[in-house]
Amino acid sequence: MIHLHTSKAFSDDLAKAGCLLPSPEGGENSWHWHAHRVTLLRKKCIIAMEEANRYALIFTGLKKNDLAHFDQVLRSRIVAEASWLCDLSHPGPNEQLIAAVEEKCSSVSFTQGLDRSVQAHIRQVAGEMEYVVKYRFGRLPESAEEEFVLGCQLNDTLRKRGGDKDYFYPLKKWRASLLALLPESGSKVVSLAEFRRGRGGDR
Repeated sequence: MIHLHTSKAFSDDLAKAGCLLPSPEGGENSWHWHAHRVTLLRKKCIIAMEEANRYALIFTGLKKNDLAHFDQVLRSRIVAEASWLCDLSHPGPNEQLIAAVEEKCSSVSFTQGLDRSVQAHIRQVAGEMEYVVKYRFGRLPESAEEEFVLGCQLNDTLRKRGGDKDYFYPLKKWRASLLALLPESGSKVVSLAEFRRGRGGDR
């Protein structure tokens, strides 16, 4: 189950759109995500961040109806990005990964209020996002695929949580946590990109 923590600004947006999410019932197995709304190039953008790994999802083109069903939008994006990022072979590992992630996303509950450490990282992502959009892309992403590409750049930046000894890359850290959801097997999980490189080297 996803426990979504939202800023007041984003909570207000969800309320105006008619998005009604239940309060969390507790539970140690909740998957904690935090979401905040920022304005960039005069458009509202949403940054949703996974608490443990600080992986950020970028939403730049959400309409009122999307906000009204944000729980569905969030679940769908998490599953899609997990599949894109891990890039596992079909069929088999990719389908197992999707099933495992969908189980973790089976429902969404909601609480207003962001963890301070996560909030600080969301602000960092927002600042980096503004720079990339204004001075590299020249525009906001116009599809989920472009949002993923932008997100990969933002998630490939060193972060550090309070209490951590070392910095880490959210992209690598979240990917590792996703692969850990797969059932253990005797064979090593290899991404499609690594498989293709290996075949190319054999020719």
